[in-house]
Amino acid sequence: MTASTAGKRRSPVLSCAAVLILPISRSWMLSGAARKVYLVCSILTIGLIVTRLLQVFVTLDLLPGQTTAVLKLAILPEVTRLSLLWVAMFYFWFGFDQSHWLRRASWFVLIYFLAPYSLLLYYFFVYRKGTDNRIEVPAVESLPRS
Repeated sequence: MTASTAGKRRSPVLSCAAVLILPISRSWMLSGAARKVYLVCSILTIGLIVTRLLQVFVTLDLLPGQTTAVLKLAILPEVTRLSLLWVAMFYFWFGFDQSHWLRRASWFVLIYFLAPYSLLLYYFFVYRKGTDNRIEVPAVESLPRS
């Protein structure tokens, strides 16, 4: 420590260790509630793809122009759920996917560059398969002996 930095303290906000720690636990990523949330997100991602295709049909004058307002209203929840699914699947890819490194590398390229389409594939073929082996058993209270 030099004399010029002796009186200065480092800000914990700017440290790299604080950036790398995400508040998502393993129990959440593998829980039934997370699976339901990500299922809804994937369904809305399919809706986003359909919405974008319908917007193309509107611009080609194959659908009436009044459907533009409905499509704009529907796109906001679809985009927010797509972003949630994207972050969740990347987090699962980084921390919990135990596949071979070559398979993980190919999924990284697909998820990064072909986000809406490859996210659906990754969710259904990797995430759901990886969390299927964990069966949640409800807590059973012990019965009193008679």
